[in-house]
Amino acid sequence: MQYKYLPRSDAPTLMFREWMSEPPRGRSPAKRAVFLGHSQPTHSGMLDRLASGFRAAGWNTFSGDIRGHGLSTDATNPPGHLDRRSGWKGAIEDMRFLFERSFQDVAWEDRLIVVPNITALLTLEVMKEWPDLARNIVLISPPPNQRTFALVGKTFSEVRLRVKHADEPDEQSLHHLYAFLGAHLKDREHPADVMSADRAVIQQIIDDPLAWPVPTPAYWSNIFGGMLSAWKWPAGARVKQGTRCLMLFGGEDAMLRSGGFLPPIRRFLTRIGVAEIAAERVEGARTALFLEEEKFSISRRILDWVADKHRPGDDLPEVNVEQIATDVLARLGDPDRTHLNPEELVELCYNAINDEHRWTEIIYRVIYEAERSGDDAEDDLEERISRLMPHWERAFNINRQVMMAATMGVLLQNVVERLQIGVAILDKDDELLHANTAYAEALASLYPGYSGEMANGAGDMRATKRLLADNVQGERRPGGSERVLLAGDRPVGYQFFPDALKQTGLQRQGPASILVVRAAAGAESSRESQRVLAELAYGLTVKEAEIALAVAAGKGPDEIAGSMGIQVSTVRGHLKKSFSKMGVHSQSELAARVMSGPLGWLA
Repeated sequence: MQYKYLPRSDAPTLMFREWMSEPPRGRSPAKRAVFLGHSQPTHSGMLDRLASGFRAAGWNTFSGDIRGHGLSTDATNPPGHLDRRSGWKGAIEDMRFLFERSFQDVAWEDRLIVVPNITALLTLEVMKEWPDLARNIVLISPPPNQRTFALVGKTFSEVRLRVKHADEPDEQSLHHLYAFLGAHLKDREHPADVMSADRAVIQQIIDDPLAWPVPTPAYWSNIFGGMLSAWKWPAGARVKQGTRCLMLFGGEDAMLRSGGFLPPIRRFLTRIGVAEIAAERVEGARTALFLEEEKFSISRRILDWVADKHRPGDDLPEVNVEQIATDVLARLGDPDRTHLNPEELVELCYNAINDEHRWTEIIYRVIYEAERSGDDAEDDLEERISRLMPHWERAFNINRQVMMAATMGVLLQNVVERLQIGVAILDKDDELLHANTAYAEALASLYPGYSGEMANGAGDMRATKRLLADNVQGERRPGGSERVLLAGDRPVGYQFFPDALKQTGLQRQGPASILVVRAAAGAESSRESQRVLAELAYGLTVKEAEIALAVAAGKGPDEIAGSMGIQVSTVRGHLKKSFSKMGVHSQSELAARVMSGPLGWLA
């Protein structure tokens, strides 16, 4: 894979990637080209496996980041942001520019487009003025052409613009959108679960520093406005005769309701002249199936369709918005009360402080009413959401504060104040949230110049920034990771990212990592400190932590059982649970895991 930045005089510089096929000796380079798009939470750098599948089949493969995504960002277009007034138009221009670079000197019949989510909508927009864009177009989990969904989303975003700055990340909108999409999932632990049923894939998305941004209200306003625009074509506008389309979706697809929203999309594509339309359901997949090439063979499925080796079935039962909303409300609330007056909706807002499902219930109630109102929905939506928003905002902030306080309370009670070494809690941006007394003392010893400011916390903040800016050993790895911090050439600190903080770490100013600092080169930590850190770092119980530390010290199960006065079988039972929590399979692996992490460094 090669990448380059594409500078433009009047628009942001775009990241562009290419995977060029190597032809057999004596043959000319392949002229077939495929462009791969990305979705809202992803970027082109995550498409390497999918791209490699097409490249191996002899296709030159291209991709790129739309402004506000991945590496196509700058001061004007930060991650997760589109200009309030011109963002969607600019994104369309970006998409066309990437297509022009990808399909230069490539015949129409040899062009293939594979686009999910936002880039699917942008492709439809480009085709309005470029009807012979490509012969084969694959839409992966495209946002449905159900006007009510887009209208509710755009109205919500426009009202959010009254309480949030247009370019300020808005966690509330992100939270509600993915809760709305995942309302039908029984195993949802994280908002991103709508993308995949594979926890490793979800963790990859969350851990990627360029993925899963918290978009701004202006971004969402552009996206939902784009949904309304992309599916509305000028009268008489049609694509080139012979254009084909495959709609690929997951069996657990949150976007298309398991294919129930595809029949209206088929009717639209027929109306604009698409000659052949197919739909394929990928069992076990969700909206980000394009990230799971190895599991679902997405490139092979697509290329078999392109070569007419495979004709997917398309017998899809159609569902309507009103029925979807009714089914969800039957699970979340009182199915006999589809209409609530304004006072009852406000009450639901505050009920959501302790039960977040109530917010999802409100959204589906609003959608239900909007669908029944038809053409009169827009004015009613504006009034209803505007009246509700102050309460919604207040309740959401209280909910976040309660969650934060509970998490901080557990940490402060069980860890920070009990440790005899310097410990600080940081958010995902490495901003200092809390530290114990020993932490301030350790920093004052390391950086005497800040010691006079320690009383008001400014010295703590500056010294922490300096410590994190010094030489760091070890990179953040997907799934958590740890890293040693140095002062000069001496290890003095250790930062780790425990599972207990994964949920709050996704929020702004939420606890995300623990920083342990020890100023004196020869200082030893107590056995109690090591055990407490083992509990937090790996989610172990008291007994599991004690046994793990004993194994790391070279003791066997028999010796541990004798010293603790318990049965060997009990020791082995605790070890089995520790293996699972720590991702190891043997005592030697457990010992290595402990000694390579914060416990080993302290010891």
